[in-house]
Amino acid sequence: MIFMIGLITIVLAVLEEWVFSASRHFWVGGIAPILWTVALAILVLTNAPQLTAREYGLAVIAVIIPYVCWGNGYQKHADRRRAK
Repeated sequence: MIFMIGLITIVLAVLEEWVFSASRHFWVGGIAPILWTVALAILVLTNAPQLTAREYGLAVIAVIIPYVCWGNGYQKHADRRRAK
């Protein structure tokens, strides 16, 4: 389970950085991180008794990374648009 969460987080971070955040509208890039947060919340809540502290920490990191990439990607594309 941890491996899949990590893999999905990496793929989502790459997509956020270069694809989803390329829109002129800030909110478009936020759809995937919000859906990912909801999916992880459901996954954590359904498996709460079996999760260790390490897995909770990794889930928190898996939630934070797409939001950071969303902001970085949007800022990068906004800077490119201003430079034109």
